[in-house]
Amino acid sequence: MFLGGAVALGHSGLTEQQADPLSDGNDALEWGNLAGSYGVQYLYHFQPRWALGLEYNGNFFDDATQTRGIFLPPFGVWERDIDTRMDVHNIMAAGRFTLNPQSGFRFYVPFGAGIARSKATLEVTENNLFPAVHNHERYTGKDTSFAYYLGFGMEKQFAEHFAWGLEMRYQAFWFNNAKYSLPGASGKERHGYISALLKVAYLF
Repeated sequence: MFLGGAVALGHSGLTEQQADPLSDGNDALEWGNLAGSYGVQYLYHFQPRWALGLEYNGNFFDDATQTRGIFLPPFGVWERDIDTRMDVHNIMAAGRFTLNPQSGFRFYVPFGAGIARSKATLEVTENNLFPAVHNHERYTGKDTSFAYYLGFGMEKQFAEHFAWGLEMRYQAFWFNNAKYSLPGASGKERHGYISALLKVAYLF
C-alpha cells in the first residue's frame, strides 16, 4: 500500500481567448495543481532482482487557478477566474528491478504501464463590480488512455514480513480536450506529473 502526493507538470493544451489586451496572466491553462495520491500493488518476485504484478493508483489534483483582472474606469473592476483540476485513476501492469536484493536496505527501479481513467473539470467565474454581473460556467469531461510510470525507490525491511519505503515516480497519461464539450477545445494532450510515495509492504 502507498500514500503520497503529486505535482502536475506542463499545461492542458487549452488557451484562454484574450478578452482585453491589458489583461494579465498566461494564455496557456494548466490542467491541475497538487494532488493526493494512494494505491495498492501486488508483486511476485520470479527472480531475486525482478518482480511483476498489478497495481491500482488514484490521484486527485486540486484546482489550478488562473486569474485575470482589469480596472475599467469608471465601471470598476472586471475579473475572470479559471479553475482546472483532474482526477486520474490508473490500473496497471507493474514491475520493479531491485539493484541489491540481498540487502536489508534495498534500492530499486519501479515501472508500470496500463490504462488511465481521467475526469477533468474546468470552471469559469466572471465578476464585474459595476454594473454588478456574475457569471459561472462549468465544463467536465472523461477520457480513457494509455498511462505509464518510471521511477526510483528505496525500502528498508524492519521485520521478517514487513518493509517500508519511499518512491519517486514520473507518471503520464493522455487526455482528449474535445471531451470537455467546450467550444473550440480539441487535441489529445500528454499530461505528466511527479509523485512522492510512502509505501508499506507485507512480504509473503
